[in-house]
Amino acid sequence: MPSRPLPPSPWPHAEPLFPPLDADARTALERLPEALHKVWPLNAAHRRSLPEDVAALSRLLTTERRDLRHPYWSSPAFVSAYLYYFLPWNLLRLARLLAALPLPDPRALAPAGGEALLLDAGSGPLSLPLALWLARPEWREAPVRVLALDSAARPPELGKALFAAWGACLGWKTWPVRTAQGPLENLARQAAPLLAGRAGAGPCRPWLITAANVLNELRPGRKTAGGRQAWDEDGEDPDGSDAGDRQSGPLAERLDGLLEAFAPLLFRREEACSGGTRAAPALLFVEPGTRLGGNTIMRLRALALEGGLAALAPCPHNAACPLLSGQGGRTWCHFTFDSRDAPDWLLRLSTEAGLPKSGLSLAPLLLGPDVENAHVAGQGTGLPARVLSAPFPVPGLAGRGRYACTAQGLALLEDAEALASGGLLPVRLNPDAPRDAKSRARIVRRQRPQPSAKP
Repeated sequence: MPSRPLPPSPWPHAEPLFPPLDADARTALERLPEALHKVWPLNAAHRRSLPEDVAALSRLLTTERRDLRHPYWSSPAFVSAYLYYFLPWNLLRLARLLAALPLPDPRALAPAGGEALLLDAGSGPLSLPLALWLARPEWREAPVRVLALDSAARPPELGKALFAAWGACLGWKTWPVRTAQGPLENLARQAAPLLAGRAGAGPCRPWLITAANVLNELRPGRKTAGGRQAWDEDGEDPDGSDAGDRQSGPLAERLDGLLEAFAPLLFRREEACSGGTRAAPALLFVEPGTRLGGNTIMRLRALALEGGLAALAPCPHNAACPLLSGQGGRTWCHFTFDSRDAPDWLLRLSTEAGLPKSGLSLAPLLLGPDVENAHVAGQGTGLPARVLSAPFPVPGLAGRGRYACTAQGLALLEDAEALASGGLLPVRLNPDAPRDAKSRARIVRRQRPQPSAKP
């Protein structure tokens, strides 16, 4: 869907968090139905009912979630809806994110003669591994192996079959996949045979641990009979509640427990990498950009930093989160972007289902084990600032402002409408800069060109 062009910016170039997909990735999404048809074919009647099935599953995952007494993967109509609608939208939003994140290079982490291991917890139909393969063409030939863990057996198997079919359609090399069933906390145990070279493959080393749309499963008392919680995986907050707003309690304990369960995969003794380089694996969480998802990510970040991890992205610093401390009111950490790269067939299906999209949102967090060596893009040229909000008018300031996150707290950028959500840019934050009366954010005036000296 085309988006309104942004006006010229008075700010220096910002590094995008969600760059557009390249031509090959867009073509791959256009051809995704070919692969889906090989894995989950639809007859004429199923194709006609698909928009209704999509709308029904969306309602089930939001307003009617109390009726979710059985896992929706047991319903053929809902499997069709998920694979042909929810999965493609998830692939698009994740691929846009993964294209620019500062992820470690799997080729640097693979042991000599072995493979770099992508460990995906709560994988579903391999949404994140598929999106990563789509977004990073330079790694499609890399020595990567995928371990996909989910509480249900069927979704990862469908994703594995789709991966093979999609790669065959496109003529692209795919990564070998091993699926496993179990809770998220069992990821390290499931990975042990692969890491020890006892699973019929060469030696493996952790490269990237990922968990997308799964932190909601850690909330006590909200599980469905199928073991997965009633969450609209299209990114909607079912009830808009602030159930996760408490910084302590059962949720914090379970988030801390999950980090502890993943720790053996991050903090491992030094092993020889390809080329003799030193590199460290990373841990990536992605939640919907709702209040619930963003608040959960903010609390997870605080616990991770307390445990010795570093926030690598999108955070531009490792100081306390200004939004978690209440600066900016009830704002939560999330980013929005347009749906310009969505294939035409998906836009048509969305409209037919009564679920048209003009924008997408995410709340991501990339963590690493080495705080001292954590690098933030833009360092050395000013104070790194990550654009957070949509543009809004501010009395007394030129143009429309946007909030940005910095190591010195929340900043309010003047005349920042042309900056995209998630953009990273250097700013100069004066110690005596005035504060916004509402948010207490320090105001950063737009950069004005200096007048040339008269001869």
